[in-house]
Amino acid sequence: MIFNIRSQKSQWSSLDGSKRSGCAKRHHRRTWYTRTSTMFVVALLVFLLMSATQFILPTNPPYPDLPQHAPCSDDPQGYVLEDMGICTNTCGKICFPRVHGLCFHHTKVVLCDGQPPLPEHIIQASSGLPSIMRFYMEKPRMKVPVVHKACPGWNSSTLRPTGMNSARWIKGLQMVADLTLMPTGKVGPNPHHEAEKVVPAILFSQLSEFRNSSLYWFANPNDPLMISKWSLGLLDVFSKDLKVEYMPPVGKEEPPVCFEDAILFAGLTNSGYMPNVETHDWFRNRILEHCNVPITKANMPVRDVVIVHRPNSSRNIRNYEAVKNRLEAELQVPVKMAVPGPWSFCNQVKLVAEADIVLTPHGSQNANLLVVRPGSSIFEVFPLLYYIDWYKHYLHAGAVNFYELFGTWPLENGSMPLLMRLQALLYGWKNCFSVRHCMNYGKSREIYVDLDRLESLLETLIGKCRIPVQHSTCSKKST
Repeated sequence: MIFNIRSQKSQWSSLDGSKRSGCAKRHHRRTWYTRTSTMFVVALLVFLLMSATQFILPTNPPYPDLPQHAPCSDDPQGYVLEDMGICTNTCGKICFPRVHGLCFHHTKVVLCDGQPPLPEHIIQASSGLPSIMRFYMEKPRMKVPVVHKACPGWNSSTLRPTGMNSARWIKGLQMVADLTLMPTGKVGPNPHHEAEKVVPAILFSQLSEFRNSSLYWFANPNDPLMISKWSLGLLDVFSKDLKVEYMPPVGKEEPPVCFEDAILFAGLTNSGYMPNVETHDWFRNRILEHCNVPITKANMPVRDVVIVHRPNSSRNIRNYEAVKNRLEAELQVPVKMAVPGPWSFCNQVKLVAEADIVLTPHGSQNANLLVVRPGSSIFEVFPLLYYIDWYKHYLHAGAVNFYELFGTWPLENGSMPLLMRLQALLYGWKNCFSVRHCMNYGKSREIYVDLDRLESLLETLIGKCRIPVQHSTCSKKST
């Protein structure tokens, strides 16, 4: 009897379990249907939102409010050496920090104790003292921290090295550079960032305080991926003025290399290092004489027009043929194409040195613009959303006319990408460069010149006689 009761309970229990299992399955199916429906609705809303942005967001970022050129003051001094830096405030306000006691170890760079703080005006006109420096060691451009510590054989009261010690001390005022902002590997060297170190060092060699100074550069001139032919060629032009000591990085078991007094090139300069017209003329003429290029002003009317074309780079001009045709129609002269590359220094210089008008994409090849003829016109073209005014700073001391053209998105390529539209809305041209992901996105875009803006700008410049062309009233006056 007991067995039967238990048996019945077992049957009822089994039936109840089956019901619960069935309910659970139905609940699971309802949950799955609900989730799937929700995901479908969300996906549909996202699709509709993305579609809507094609009409809501701008098709082009607003063009930036461009800063005006500051007048180039006539100051023959150019650079002025101070206790904590060397500065110029003529054609572009910029300073390079000066360090009293600097030691390079294998794992760190030490700013020796007793170092006075940099004055505020030097901090504002420079990148200040770096927090890291870069060397070619275990890894290319390996980061090494910059710290404040005691240095071997250094007197923090007198800011002078003492007698015997375990460091190699280099006395006197010197110039020191690392590999900051200089890429290695497949990208190759970058003449623009090299020029931030090399050009100021050449200019400083002309100042009386630097006549016995050298540039100590922690770089290998025999490695074609570390230093460009352009920079090596430039240093060769001025080899009688500036002595360069190429330094290997300090090894693990080696004593530190220390400098008693050093001007440090380890940061951005915004290319503001050409101090005045007189200095620019001296610099340009020395290069042209070395490369056997005639020293002359731009032709009036215009005769030589060059487009710098980089077909194997993202910084190429995709609508190059249309730009060439538009220039020839407006300027009434044939347009030459110049392709930059790892050529010899003088061959790179000659790409633009004999031109009256140069149209070039933004890029490191524009270090060559330092040798463009006085009175010539330069048009720098930017990728969409990418804009910086660095080349202005060293070109307006060169007596050239400098204009900027901004990239566009061609209608024949369809709708502008959503990411580009969003960044155009959030940042625009003016702020994109200060936001890393926007800057990297913008500078990797190919360049499409806005042909309508190019034509409008050319017509305005020709009409105002800033660019005299054949058979115009301007050319008749100039002859």
